[in-house]
Amino acid sequence: MAIRKSMEDRVCVDGARDIWFTKSVEALNAAGFKKIVQNETLFQITADYKKATVWGGILISLLPADKGQTVINMKSTANVDNIYSLFKSPNKTILDRFKSELK
Repeated sequence: MAIRKSMEDRVCVDGARDIWFTKSVEALNAAGFKKIVQNETLFQITADYKKATVWGGILISLLPADKGQTVINMKSTANVDNIYSLFKSPNKTILDRFKSELK
């Protein structure tokens, strides 16, 4: 059984949750995530990220904030029981991959 750990990050952005929900799905597709599951009622998105050295997933929750802003809460969970995780955090890789495509 794989050993898994999690990491969270959050970003506050200007704009409505509906807009950022769509942008988040587009960013996941552009970043190479698979099995993207959208829950528009809860404003949550889950997706898998499986590359040669990084196996894990991400949970994105969009929360309303003051003055028309949206908080994007990101939680990645990844396998950390391989040699590659000693050199670079797989959770950080997953979060950075998503944030690099989020525009």
